[in-house]
Formats: sequence, C-alpha cells, structure tokens
Amino acid sequence: MAKNKPTKQHYIPQCYLREFTDKKTASKKEPIVWVFDKDGKNKRKDKVKNVLASNDLYTLKFKGQKSYVIEETLANLEGRYAQVFREKIKNKLPLNEEEHIVLCAFVCAMLQRTLLQKDNMERFMDELIEHSEALERAHDAEHEQSQEIRRQKENIHKLSVVDLLPDITKLLIQMNIAFLCAKQGAKFITSDNPCYLFNPDLQWQRFYGPGLAQKNVEVSFPLSPEIKLCMSWSNLRGYIFLEKDRVEEANRMTVGHCYKYIISNSRRTKRMWFRNYPISIIFILKIIRNKLSMLIDEKKYLHGFRNVRKK
Repeated sequence: MAKNKPTKQHYIPQCYLREFTDKKTASKKEPIVWVFDKDGKNKRKDKVKNVLASNDLYTLKFKGQKSYVIEETLANLEGRYAQVFREKIKNKLPLNEEEHIVLCAFVCAMLQRTLLQKDNMERFMDELIEHSEALERAHDAEHEQSQEIRRQKENIHKLSVVDLLPDITKLLIQMNIAFLCAKQGAKFITSDNPCYLFNPDLQWQRFYGPGLAQKNVEVSFPLSPEIKLCMSWSNLRGYIFLEKDRVEEANRMTVGHCYKYIISNSRRTKRMWFRNYPISIIFILKIIRNKLSMLIDEKKYLHGFRNVRKK
C-alpha cells in the first residue's frame, strides 16, 4: 500500500478537533486535546491526529482493490468548511450563500459519518439478517436473501455518508441558523457524536426519535470552545451570546448525546455535565407532572381493561 493512501480515517475530522486544542499544553507542531470516557473518567491527553480515527472506515473494496473516493470527498468538504469557519464564523461575520451551503453540507456529513451512526445501521442490518435467516430456515429455502443483506451491510454506512448528502443538505439549508457564543469564562466541549438532533416535545417518551422535519427539532453542534451551532425552524438566528450557566447546560446535552468519548480543551470536567436532568425547579416540576400524567393514564387503561374482561 502506498504511503500516501489515507488508510487512517477520522470519523471526527482533524480540522474540527483542532479548534478544541489545549493551547497551554500543545506544541506548535502537535495540537493536543483532552479525551474522557463518557462518564468523565479515564482522562488522557492525546494528539489530534491520533484520536477518533479508524483504519479504512470509509474505504470501499471492489474486486480486491481499495477505493478512497469517499474519504477524499469528505476531506475536500472539510477543507472548505475549515475556511468558512476560520474566515467568517470565528470572526462572527454573516455567511454568503455558498458558505451557507458548505456549512450545511458539513453538518449533514457530521450527522452521518460517526461510529454511533455506523453501529446503529449495522445493528439494524444484523436484525434483518437474523429475520431473513429464520424465514429461510422455516421455508427450507436457499440463503440468498440473507447473503445479499450481508453484502449490503459491508458498505451501507460508507455509502450512506455520500448518498444522503444532497437531500439532507437541501433540508438543512431551509432551517434558520444561530451561532451561540460563550461569554468570557465559559467554554463549550464536544464529543465523538458532536452533531445531534433534539426535540423537547419528545423527551418524555421513548417511541419516536427526533427528525429534521419536526416543527420544534433543533440541530446542535459545538464548533469550537467559543461557538455552538444551532439550526432550527424557529426564528432563532445570528450570533447570540450565552451566559455561563447556559453554556454548561449545553455541555450537559453534549455529554448526554456522546457515544463513548468527550473531547475538551481543558483537563477539568464539571459535575453538572453528567447529571441526567438540569438543576431547574421548573424542569423538576415538569418531570413530576409528566410522571403523574403517565400514572393516571396507566390507571385508566387498567381500569378500562378490567371492565372489558368483566363484560
């Protein structure tokens, strides 16, 4: 294998991670970030080039040959995003139409390219394989369907990263963009799943996940220790400054949506990042109200069920 082939591929790109460099410990040539397990333990510092990467993560294999076209496509997009962030977002300047498209395309890629997304997709394919094999055994059939699904599973995550890029980017372009800026003394952190969807209307149930077409959904994405992107269908837009407590609440959400690792430009963590709920009397009252509502609904259901059985 030629030395210049990109076999080591970052599922969180280096251009993004460099923004979270610890300036106090990093040398000029080797940017350093702090890496923590999801629970805040096993702290370590490491070079950006060594973290959140995997061999041949996006490499396609055809007839014994390797194709790096997906990795090269992502690298090109990363370079264009890095320029937009460096020249415009970091300086809190408005984006033109082309820069807006580049940002949305980068966000789309970040939603699709992570190990969390890969593992979720492959877990779903494994379930399909299991069901197909069960049907094939029940009908004494050839294993053609299950073998075909196995072949699809090998490249499903890699191909989805580029296949979904046009459609999701078009949808993201229609959303309003706000850049949440941390006031002095506060810093955003990031993770191995930094770009995530959140819909406050769905947080009380486990049946439906957030989707981009939902009215109150938000796309959250910390871009640096100073700036966090928020995309929504609301009228929130422009550069907005946040107080320290709001920044720490955003960090708690980042930890809650991470897969395995937290990334920071500091060796310190804060307890509130690892709490299941924010410290807010209003939020606690909402939890109590929701729990009571669920208990009442359950009682009504059981009462109705008993009445039906008696009849």
